[in-house]
Amino acid sequence: MWIKLKRTFRAGAKNFTRNGWLSVATVSVMVITLFVVNLQLAIIGANDLRLKDVQNRVNISVEINPKTSLSQVNEFQRDIQSYDEVLSVELVDKDEALKEFKSFTQSGSTIQSGIETLGENFLYDTLIVRTHNPSQYENVVKKIESGGFSKYVEEINYHKYRAIIDGLTSEIETTRKFSLTLAFTLSLVAILVTFNSIRITMYSHKQEIEIMKLVGASNNYVRLPFVWEGIFYGIAAALIAVPLSFAYLKFITNGDATSSVFAFSNTKFLKEFLSVYFVKNIFIIIPAQFAFGVLLGVMSSLIAMRRYLKEL
Repeated sequence: MWIKLKRTFRAGAKNFTRNGWLSVATVSVMVITLFVVNLQLAIIGANDLRLKDVQNRVNISVEINPKTSLSQVNEFQRDIQSYDEVLSVELVDKDEALKEFKSFTQSGSTIQSGIETLGENFLYDTLIVRTHNPSQYENVVKKIESGGFSKYVEEINYHKYRAIIDGLTSEIETTRKFSLTLAFTLSLVAILVTFNSIRITMYSHKQEIEIMKLVGASNNYVRLPFVWEGIFYGIAAALIAVPLSFAYLKFITNGDATSSVFAFSNTKFLKEFLSVYFVKNIFIIIPAQFAFGVLLGVMSSLIAMRRYLKEL
């Protein structure tokens, strides 16, 4: 078996090196495919970080009716916290909120004068609610408004932020679908190009394959050189695509002048994605890239050989 593997490995290496420009063209298409797939994965990763950032910033504020007692507010808070969608519920006391509001305004300003003229706290005790996912805010608001504690609610500010939350969620989902569709389409193109390259190689070895079949060579033995050839295509493409992708992503995240090149993703989160996720998981990502490249090559060779052996 080791002798067979050794012989077929050499035959595959010869096919790869002797094909010249055909191998260059095939590897180039696979490099483009891997390169674009890497960019799309970076977009998805950056948008996921962006979504998490929004989750930390965006929330809904449930203003409590002034007539509600503290024990009732605490009971209301525990009820909201029990919702499956809710990540956290924070009670902001109206007196603390007023102090914080005053700290953001200049002393002696019109706003400060207006607050002093009123002579009372015009703010409400507020429950700050955060969910696991921005798309869950609407469901939480419906539960609050239809629940037994709705009588304690003065106002919910969700409707002010609904357009922002829905717009962001829709944008991220659309980008994700586009990225996956583009990556899948280019993968099919790479398989077809590699398939045709291997078919051409097989036709050039037509007589040799026929003689091997006549003397009793198995289909697996005939296939192996072309499977190795597909593997070499994938490895060569990954060796070029991985550093090229990382270098390009680093380039477009340095400086405002290049940010327009990657306008459909936020360069701040793309840079964070590269520094946090890509670098920390480099020993997983690189083998995955080689595995994906090899998979494209092997699939192409197997499909090509299956059709060719049926024709013999």
